[in-house]
Amino acid sequence: MLKRLLFLLAHPDDETFGPGATIARYAREGAEVHLATATRGEAGMVGDPPLTDREHLGEVRTAELLAAAGILGIGKVHFLGFLDGQLAAAPRELLVERAVEVIRTVRPHVLVGFGPEGVSRHPDHKVMCEVALSAFDRAADPTWYPDPLRSGAGSWAPLKLYQFEIAREVLEGWDAPLAGVPREKLSAIVDTSGTVETKISAFYCHKTQMKDVRRILERPGYRDFARQETYVLARSRLSGLRFPEEDLLAGVPD
Repeated sequence: MLKRLLFLLAHPDDETFGPGATIARYAREGAEVHLATATRGEAGMVGDPPLTDREHLGEVRTAELLAAAGILGIGKVHFLGFLDGQLAAAPRELLVERAVEVIRTVRPHVLVGFGPEGVSRHPDHKVMCEVALSAFDRAADPTWYPDPLRSGAGSWAPLKLYQFEIAREVLEGWDAPLAGVPREKLSAIVDTSGTVETKISAFYCHKTQMKDVRRILERPGYRDFARQETYVLARSRLSGLRFPEEDLLAGVPD
């Protein structure tokens, strides 16, 4: 059976700055990997020096995302159609409904999103954490959004929902305003040593955000840090899992 993962995130570059090496690993191993992004990054940086203007930034960042997705091995990018920086004001029901539509279309075995603080504490990341939790539950319930034209192929129950997180102990050494979780709360530690360079190649697709790219990649020991990516299991429909896991697909039937 072809195993499928869906990463449910907020902006172009989240897929690379966050779980990019995990994405590349599973794509390389033959899983079908999809990305749903809530926005097109319209509120981000335009580049330094500017590579575009504010009016066209969403289009430029969409192209940057698609280029990065190609490097990482993402099979398809799904855009939910909301504005960058405005997710907290967006109708929550509509956000969840569109996420459910993608889940029911893709039919992922594993869903991956943000934790409650979204690592960077970005308000959009926090909203997408809540959206993923609701969508995980509602996608499996046929009484939610029953119109088949809007709900893909009918109800679908992902088996697990992970939240991308970084151990607090790691962040304490970075002097960066990021939010982490205690190391003992991590549910899964994924070996991404084989795809670090793929992730770094994808970073360079996000040319308008190069200031952040340089800031991240210039951190001492970043390549060593990127040899593992870590997660908290927020929802599961599986029993008998053994922690910490080394594989986000652990327990998914063949």
